[in-house]
Amino acid sequence: MMHVFVNDGGILRWAKGAGAHGAPLPAETAWLDLVTPTHEEQAQGETAMGLALPTREQIAEIEESSRLRRASGAVHMTVLVLALAETEAPRLTPVRFVVAGGRLATIHYMDAQPFLTFRRRTVRQGYGGTSPDAILVALLEAVVERTAGVLRRTGAELDSLSSRAFRRFDPGTAETDDTRTLKALGQCGHVLAKARESLVSLRRMLDFLMRGEGDVALRKAARRWARGILQDVDGLDQYARFLSSKVGLLLDSTLGRITVGQNDIVKLVSVLTVILFPPLLVSSFFGMNFDVMPETDRVFGYPMAVALMLISAVLPVWYFKRRGWL
Repeated sequence: MMHVFVNDGGILRWAKGAGAHGAPLPAETAWLDLVTPTHEEQAQGETAMGLALPTREQIAEIEESSRLRRASGAVHMTVLVLALAETEAPRLTPVRFVVAGGRLATIHYMDAQPFLTFRRRTVRQGYGGTSPDAILVALLEAVVERTAGVLRRTGAELDSLSSRAFRRFDPGTAETDDTRTLKALGQCGHVLAKARESLVSLRRMLDFLMRGEGDVALRKAARRWARGILQDVDGLDQYARFLSSKVGLLLDSTLGRITVGQNDIVKLVSVLTVILFPPLLVSSFFGMNFDVMPETDRVFGYPMAVALMLISAVLPVWYFKRRGWL
C-alpha cells in the first residue's frame, strides 16, 4: 500500500487517491510511505524519487554499509522499529528512509504503530513541516516515544511481578502461580531485548546524521536535532538495561521460590516415609504366616500389636518436632 502526502501551502497533508491505477504522483509530493508495496507502487515511488528504491531483501541486510549510506545524491538509512509489542510475539521490522530530490520515502513491510499513529494524525489535522528533515524528525520522534511507552509499560508490569515475588511465601494462595510468573518474565525479557536492539539501530542512525553524512539532502537542523534526541535514546537504553537486570533478579527469585517449594515437598515425603516405616515393619512382622508365632496365642496380642504400631509412629513425630524438623 502506498500513502502519498503532499506539500499544501507549507502543511503536510494526505493526498487521497494519489497514484491510483498507476497515475503519476503529484509534483507537490513530500512524503511517500510504502507499506508492503506492490511492483506497480514500487515503480511509481522510484519515478517520483528519481532513483531505484531498495527491495525487501536489501532492506533486511544487516551490514552497516547497507543500512547507512549516501549514494548518487540520496541518503539511505535503515532503522529497526519495535512492532507488536503488546502481543506475545513482539518483532522488529526494518524501515528504510530514503531522502532524495527534496522528498522522503519510507519503505517497510510491517505497519508499525509509530508510523500508523503519525499518518492518522496527519490525515486529521496535517503536519506543520514538509521538508524531508522535518518529516524525518517527526517520524523518529514517534518511534522514540513509542519505545519509551513500551518500556514504561514493561517497567510497571515488572513492579507488579516484584510485589508477587518478594511477598511472604504462602503456597496456599492462588496468586503464587510461579508458572505464570515465569511466562510473564520471559515475555518482558523478550520485549526488552527487542527494544534495546531498536535503540541501538536508532543510535547508529543518529550518529550517522551527527557526522553530517546526509548533508547533501538534509539540513543542519536535522543534525542539531539528532544531538538532542540522542540523549533521550541513551536514557532509554540505560532504563532498558536496568529493567533487564530486574528481570534477571526476579527470575532468580522465582526459581528460588520453586526450589524451596520442591524442597518442602521432598522433605514432607521423607518425613512421611520415616513415620510410616516403623508401623509397617511391625505389621509386616505380625502378619507373617507361620504356625508358631510369638504372642499370637495371647488374648491381648492384637491390641498390643496395634499399640506398638501407634507408638512407633508417634515417637518419630515427637522427635522431629523436638529437633525443629516439622
